[in-house]
Amino acid sequence: MGGDTSELDAKIDLSHQEMERLVSELERMYDSFCVFVDENGNKSSTGCEWLPVNGISQALYEDLGYEDLAEFEDALGCDFTTFLSKLPLVEIKEEDGRKYFKILLPPPRSEWKPVKMTFIVQNRQDLWKVCLKSAHATIEIPELEFEISVDGKKKIDSIYNHIASAIFNLGNYVGDARRVGSLSLDHAEKIMDTVENLNKLLDVEKPFTWIVHDPSGTSVMKPTTGVLVSEL
Repeated sequence: MGGDTSELDAKIDLSHQEMERLVSELERMYDSFCVFVDENGNKSSTGCEWLPVNGISQALYEDLGYEDLAEFEDALGCDFTTFLSKLPLVEIKEEDGRKYFKILLPPPRSEWKPVKMTFIVQNRQDLWKVCLKSAHATIEIPELEFEISVDGKKKIDSIYNHIASAIFNLGNYVGDARRVGSLSLDHAEKIMDTVENLNKLLDVEKPFTWIVHDPSGTSVMKPTTGVLVSEL
């Protein structure tokens, strides 16, 4: 598929839980300095847009319980600046030898532009593409007639972890529902067939399609190489 291999080489290989914890804390820190939230939940800039990469990295690894920066970056699999560069909606600049970053704010509903993003996963490396699924988006895998539905929460993770999370959630649902007798055996078997097929996707035995439908247009995939974006 081509593209910038330097972006692909240093993949984000964090668990779904750790990725969610890290991104949530990063956004919390950024918002505390740079974002004003009105009574309706709309976000706007406080006038401070850029934060120092080094300062935030130190605050993050301390808050998340890492011993030092080396341990933190070892968990990331890359330096913190490279990690930030892989996150959708994050911009980085260098000024007087120091690096700064900002997180782009979501547009108000009046400025939403519905989009459809399509990506063909052709090999295991493609599974490490980062996908920001907005709180309003659904993800479709047409080969399985499978959908990750709207759940009201923004999620930033690799395609691999999005699928792994779906596998985990479906397995838990079947186990819990069977214990209380609210799910028939036939229905449970059909769901577990889907779980098995999702697991096979993680081996990428053959290409499959990853489609994001987003009425807000705020979902993002990064790197953008190979991603077809069309407005709806």
